[in-house]
Amino acid sequence: MNTTDPVRQLIRDTLLQRHLNMSAVSKMLGKNHAYLHQFLDRGIPAQLPELVRGQLADILQVAEKDLKGGGGKVALGSRHGRWAPMAGDKIPVLGAGQGGPDGLFPWNGEIVDYVSRPPHLAGATQGYAVYVVGSSMEPRYYAGELVHIHPGKPVTNGAFVLVQVKPESEGEAPRAFMKRLVRRTANKVIFEQFNPPKEIDIKVSDIVSMHRIVGSAESSAL
Repeated sequence: MNTTDPVRQLIRDTLLQRHLNMSAVSKMLGKNHAYLHQFLDRGIPAQLPELVRGQLADILQVAEKDLKGGGGKVALGSRHGRWAPMAGDKIPVLGAGQGGPDGLFPWNGEIVDYVSRPPHLAGATQGYAVYVVGSSMEPRYYAGELVHIHPGKPVTNGAFVLVQVKPESEGEAPRAFMKRLVRRTANKVIFEQFNPPKEIDIKVSDIVSMHRIVGSAESSAL
């Protein structure tokens, strides 16, 4: 069973965006606390029953049709998504907490501003921006620099990425970091940090999403 299909990825991303606890949502569905965990990570059941789809669509504020298995790719937050473009072609700037020495920072995903859409995000309806936290990627990206993210662009080795990882404890905010993707294996993904130089291994099972950085406000202004 593919546990990274578009339906499951939509649910994972929306839970993170809306700061919803997986166990709590399972109970809101009238199920045991592990129901969503079983569905997302073990593929049980293979598809959501119709009644559960309707309830979950209301909780997550997404279209029920986007929770049907076997469909094509779905747009994040397709009904009430917080990443929908604004009039005047703006993209949202999503907030993040202060990072630690390892480059990890709390990821709240709240919209803190809107900025003009850069050319390299033209047509990217789910594109967004984030301020760089910390100095771990200097001299490529500096603290406070605004970087542009394209969730739909393929992530290849050598790409700079914004990665969301599972929280250390259930109920805590997810964590995130900006690094350069080095390579992937069956069980882990290896990233490069520039300052200080080192490689960081993250288990595949701990990665919630990995979105490609396609530019920054500084480079767009050159």
